[in-house]
Amino acid sequence: MLKKVLTILFVICIASLPACARKKQEENIITPMTQLEKRQFQTRTYETIDKPLVMKAMLNVLQDEGFIVYNANPLLGFIYGVKDFDTSDPNIDISKEFGLSKSRLSLNGIKVATIETTANVTEYGKSMRVRVNFKRKLLNVYGNAQFIDDVNDENYYQDFFSKVDKAIFLQKQKI
Repeated sequence: MLKKVLTILFVICIASLPACARKKQEENIITPMTQLEKRQFQTRTYETIDKPLVMKAMLNVLQDEGFIVYNANPLLGFIYGVKDFDTSDPNIDISKEFGLSKSRLSLNGIKVATIETTANVTEYGKSMRVRVNFKRKLLNVYGNAQFIDDVNDENYYQDFFSKVDKAIFLQKQKI
């Protein structure tokens, strides 16, 4: 009798495994972020009509963060910059930006990691709207891209904009 009960329980457990696996698989499906969702955390509005003030604050923050600004057009409100990392330098921690350890990058032949940014400062009524985006690239020893993706971490953008907030405040105070 006990053997029959155990056999029935075993059959029920085996029969329910595909349903459990399917449920687990459905939980792992990640829906891609819409462009509107990306824009929401990539954009910040500042209560000022002083475009040069906002542009200067953006340039200061990018330079403070290690970006080399290659292009800035105040008329269009456009900024382009790049931050390079030597993955073999023991004094640089790139895990925050890339989420990978240096040893893992080295094993994959990655010698240079870069973050590119573009920013757009636009007049919006009696305020300025800033949109910024970041793109990560991992380059091998030949300079070929092994991996390219957008930074879609909302916290990364919040951290950046909090620095811009402070820079604008300092600019307004002429500090």
